[in-house]
Amino acid sequence: MADYQIREAAHSLLSSVSSPPYRNLSHSQSVNLVSEDLVAGHRPQGRMSTVRRFFCLFVTFDILFTSLMWLICVMMKGETLMQIFNREILHYNIKISLFDIVIVAVLRFLLLIVFYAILYINNWSVIALSTGGTCAFLISKVFVYDWPDASQPVYQVFLILTSFTLAWGEAWFLDFRVLPQELQAKQILDTIVHNNTERTPLLAPHRHPRAQSTHGESTVNWFSPVETPESSPRPKRPGDVILTQDQIDEYKQMAEESMQNAWNTINLPDWKLEKRGSQRGDIVESRQTEQFGKVYRFTGVVDCPAKFLYEEFKNNITKLPEWNPTILKSELIKEIGPGIDLSYQVTAGGGRGIISPRDFIILRRMAPLSREGRPVDTEPYCYITSGVSVAVPGYPPHRDMVRGHNKVGCWCLIPKTVQTEGGKTVQRTVFQWLMCCDLKGKIPQFVLDAAFATVMLDYIIHVRKFAADSKAKGLF
Repeated sequence: MADYQIREAAHSLLSSVSSPPYRNLSHSQSVNLVSEDLVAGHRPQGRMSTVRRFFCLFVTFDILFTSLMWLICVMMKGETLMQIFNREILHYNIKISLFDIVIVAVLRFLLLIVFYAILYINNWSVIALSTGGTCAFLISKVFVYDWPDASQPVYQVFLILTSFTLAWGEAWFLDFRVLPQELQAKQILDTIVHNNTERTPLLAPHRHPRAQSTHGESTVNWFSPVETPESSPRPKRPGDVILTQDQIDEYKQMAEESMQNAWNTINLPDWKLEKRGSQRGDIVESRQTEQFGKVYRFTGVVDCPAKFLYEEFKNNITKLPEWNPTILKSELIKEIGPGIDLSYQVTAGGGRGIISPRDFIILRRMAPLSREGRPVDTEPYCYITSGVSVAVPGYPPHRDMVRGHNKVGCWCLIPKTVQTEGGKTVQRTVFQWLMCCDLKGKIPQFVLDAAFATVMLDYIIHVRKFAADSKAKGLF
């Protein structure tokens, strides 16, 4: 992942976030590129991080390079290997032998590998001890070594300077790269996975567009700020888009196919649990598919009739931002036919810098379905609202915002009748959400799993609040 795109993503992540350092998660259906620091510092399944593995490789290079330099120095005298062994090792003398520098490198290697690779400590004290001890010995060696009798003093000087430089390089790399990157990765992932609950604000506090920031602005075009969604592309009014009959027929066919794909995918077996919500029964699962890759499925229960939610999603799409702060803009572009329309949406940025704002052009297909997945008029098994990304004339990608792409997705609302303790019948909804997005970036799978799971669990909070407010108003 060490290419120019990752470096740009790292710059975007570090320069675009405002205080607090990372924005909160939201109902964004796309995840911004992750910095190389986060990827390098992550410990997949508890294994060694990439940056620490490089540190261990550097420590190994230290001992090998120092040993090679020592061999070059002693071989320049024209002696045999036995003579070198007797003089440098067997009859060791600090004034004429350089083998002690190799011994120091070996001790430094063993000390650092034991503490930072095997014991996996996260403290600079051991590297400080090894570097300080090495420097003290080398400085002493300079004073006691018999320089006038040295046959090739340039090589001896280079050997000492090499050992000195490598020791300080190890200290710098551990203290300024390994420990900070691992700590940063742990803090970001802990925030994504553990700290986002129902009490966590999904959106950062509003800031005036002209407010000064202590952080530099992003220079990457696709990382759009949260405050820019008002400038959506033209045309804005429903019905302004003029389509040919061939285009309408193609949209209708795509809508039917997307609904069947969503229905078939959401009912696949063998889903893997990704995360459980705080409310009982809320779960996010994932599954690999041949057609779409990895897909995510949320399942939870909402205390309202399924038909009420279905009618709200179907008929009041432009009112979504009124009760769902994770959607900044929602416009109806054009009705294609019964239960089929085109819409434009802008989702709020968040994810503490991991998720950036995205806009979507969605072709929706809405219908009551039978248990077999066929549209019906009466006694449906569920109500489905499927969506797939399409291109629409007059709605090109926004210059300040990346255009998201939904491969397959739907809301599946299954009616559920429950008997309360008092014998009262209550209508509830088994709410299932299928999501699969092309994020157009090299994003590690562990970030996708954490971000998508939290996004889906956060979204249901607003659905439940809307249902509770509607019940209080007597709407159902």
